[in-house]
Amino acid sequence: MQENILQFKKIALTDLPKIKSIVEKTPYQSCQLSAGGLYCLSEKYATEVSFSNGFLFVRQHRKDFGLCYFMPIGVGNLPEAARCLLTSHAATCGGDLVLWGVADDMLSDFRSVSKAFADAQLTPDRDWAEYIHKSENLLTLSGRRLQPKRNAVNQFLRSYGRYTYEPISPSNAEEVWEFQRQQLEADKALEKNASLPELPSEENRSIALALASWEEIGLTGGLIRIDGSVKAFAFGCPVSASTFDVMFESAERRYNGIFQALEQELIRCQLSNFPYINREEDLGIPGLRFAKQGLRPDILLMKHSTKITPHSFARAQ
Repeated sequence: MQENILQFKKIALTDLPKIKSIVEKTPYQSCQLSAGGLYCLSEKYATEVSFSNGFLFVRQHRKDFGLCYFMPIGVGNLPEAARCLLTSHAATCGGDLVLWGVADDMLSDFRSVSKAFADAQLTPDRDWAEYIHKSENLLTLSGRRLQPKRNAVNQFLRSYGRYTYEPISPSNAEEVWEFQRQQLEADKALEKNASLPELPSEENRSIALALASWEEIGLTGGLIRIDGSVKAFAFGCPVSASTFDVMFESAERRYNGIFQALEQELIRCQLSNFPYINREEDLGIPGLRFAKQGLRPDILLMKHSTKITPHSFARAQ
């Protein structure tokens, strides 16, 4: 493999089955590896992929790092895959190679695959840490620490027990999009901030892309209606056989407890085969961090970045 030069290309819908087949063989749980997430956020990060000898290689362009790569993903000769990545970057780009998103559950593999990786100084980034929950815990919300969440759900059920839950599909995707559009408009009005981006925002573009290619991407999700109108939705796709990535969720905030009720319905009705739910990062947003920490994740999956110098490339060969 080390003689190959990786040929990166813009990620396409046709790449998703191959990505899924590679990632599902690994033990990793990071949402950055969900095929749906990679595709739906591909415009934001200019995501490109390459495949070689059963491995997935991903590179993106991020504001804080510029051109950066994921660790090679796959099952097989990982040292050769690492050398292939180093050689390809040196031949086509030159300069330091930036690795981003090396999650805690990848560290053992990362340190073992090459001397260049083993010597790398990893920098953790709390803002990109992922919140992973056991599905059972989100369903039951048991224990003293989650009492406030149980209370919120019970209050929601007492007030809006007439709600209905239904899976998202192409037949109701337009209603989901219209609800999301209205939510963004309401948020902008609440903030009264003229500097907020015009529709569609980056997140809304990603949601629109997902809804337009729902079945092709292989997404799963559901919505809650109250008096016939959509008031909340959530959807995502598997990372692996054990972990489901909730990529997007939205709800009308005046319905206290609706987020937790929605998650419980989603798990109960559609995700019963997944032991873990990944609720992604908080991005350093204080309110979002407070809300995600309030659900007491079972795993806070840290992610790390590093730079590998050309001098290290040579020692890795």
